[in-house]
Amino acid sequence: MGFCLLNNVAVTAAELRSRGERVLVVDWDVHHGNGTQDVFWDDPRVLFVSTHQYPAYPGSGRADETGGARARGTTLNFPLPPGATGDVALTALDEVVAPTVESFAPSWVLVSAGFDAHRADPLAELAWTAGDYRALAARVLAFAPDRARTIAFLEGGYDLDALRVSAGATAAVLAGADASVPDDERPSHGGPGRDVVERTRRALTR
Repeated sequence: MGFCLLNNVAVTAAELRSRGERVLVVDWDVHHGNGTQDVFWDDPRVLFVSTHQYPAYPGSGRADETGGARARGTTLNFPLPPGATGDVALTALDEVVAPTVESFAPSWVLVSAGFDAHRADPLAELAWTAGDYRALAARVLAFAPDRARTIAFLEGGYDLDALRVSAGATAAVLAGADASVPDDERPSHGGPGRDVVERTRRALTR
């Protein structure tokens, strides 16, 4: 759906799964990764995590969408309200995703790395910065058993300056290089959405 013709992350995850790997997919694109969720909805060998603006296209990705009958708890959705800052996504990763990942024990980590949650993006209404993406990349990298088992796939991002600095910071973290950002791109905080983290936590315990 949307601008996508082929779901590169899902194709890669399916191939890795067919080889016996356990795959974590983290989707921080501003739109919900509904295609990836649908493909692996009932698959216990793929853990899917999505932070996304809600309500927004495609309208899916509620906190209570947690996986099929054979894979309860392997889908984690964090539907963020307009104006949400990057600290909410980081809290979600630290407080809800990290314990789930520890139990799941992925052998590969794939990232749907969209940069359209940046505050300058013309197609969305979240308030992230390049500093937030730098921090997100560091958190996600820590979920992998090895740096070489982390792959980021470029997704959305429609302000070229924001895309450049955000993708650059992310790639630097993944490569173990200098990931400094300009002063006006420091991590954001103070926006709405903290209740979303608790809603997802409660959904996973039902």
